[in-house]
Amino acid sequence: MNNANREKILLITALVAIVILFGDKFVLGPLLASWDDRAYRIEELDKKVVRGRALMDRESVIRRKWMQMWQAGIPKMKSVSENQVLESVDRWASDSRISFTAIKPSWRTSDKGHLMLECRANGYGDLDEIVRFIHALESDSLALKVDTLELTQRDEKGSSIGMNVNFSGLLLPEALR
Repeated sequence: MNNANREKILLITALVAIVILFGDKFVLGPLLASWDDRAYRIEELDKKVVRGRALMDRESVIRRKWMQMWQAGIPKMKSVSENQVLESVDRWASDSRISFTAIKPSWRTSDKGHLMLECRANGYGDLDEIVRFIHALESDSLALKVDTLELTQRDEKGSSIGMNVNFSGLLLPEALR
């Protein structure tokens, strides 16, 4: 093989290598990345469709549960609502054997214009009593939720724990029930 043929072969080989490198870097690589991205998006959309179909299949059960929650909300009159919540707090406290030093209810208007009954309660007891009280508050048929809970040690052994809890309930107008 002479030098001229060898140079042509090397030049052709170099050009083919450059074309392959260029094709891989600027054509094949982005194309494969685009396919991977589309495959991921299709997979995510498929998951959303499956979840949506499951929700549609359970629509009647969800609506029934939603209506039960709306109906279990606090009564529509402020005084009745406040009285019912305070009676429930008293019942939960006696059931859990927790002692309260202060309970302060107050009314506030939410961002959407609904009235909210917010209560701040300070009390003390051991850890089991506090857990029973919080469980009773969260699982009662009244639609109340714990917003904040602070626990503090009251003695050196940790057998007496102070509790500051803020909880709230939503007073919904009859039109939304």
